[in-house]
Amino acid sequence: MTSFKKNNNFNFLFEMNRYKKYKKLSKGFSLVELLIVIAILAVITSIVVSSFGQTGGNEALNTSTVSAISVLNGAKSMAISSKDASNYGVRIFNNKFVTFKNNYGTENQETVFSTLITVSTSTGIDTDIIFNNVSGGTSASGTITFTVLNSPSKSNTIRVYRTGIIEKN
Repeated sequence: MTSFKKNNNFNFLFEMNRYKKYKKLSKGFSLVELLIVIAILAVITSIVVSSFGQTGGNEALNTSTVSAISVLNGAKSMAISSKDASNYGVRIFNNKFVTFKNNYGTENQETVFSTLITVSTSTGIDTDIIFNNVSGGTSASGTITFTVLNSPSKSNTIRVYRTGIIEKN
């Protein structure tokens, strides 16, 4: 019976000693484990950041296009309503529209677009689209294209007809 107790005590001490060594060895993370975790976090972060960038560009594109149509329709409505018996127009720049009465420089109102967007026209920048009093027609017809700067394949186009009709293509 005494030999059985000695063996059990010996086994118990042996297991305790082994447990202490194991515990001592597994206290922290190894350098390799840390590098793997950092690499995984870097990949996940790059995926998330790139998707947010694309979302921002798309949102800016849609917002700018809707704003431009609103500005053009507003100028056309003012001309058709014969407010002050004047023609109303919009001058197109690469980052903004400026609404004016009769001639550029009188009663200007600016609509600035996102810095993620660039604007181009079929007739060139600094183009004036002037809507005629009562008819709402214009002599400047063509297209206005909004493009996302970091993704040139993403764009929206607005078409302005001589009759004054404005549509998004």
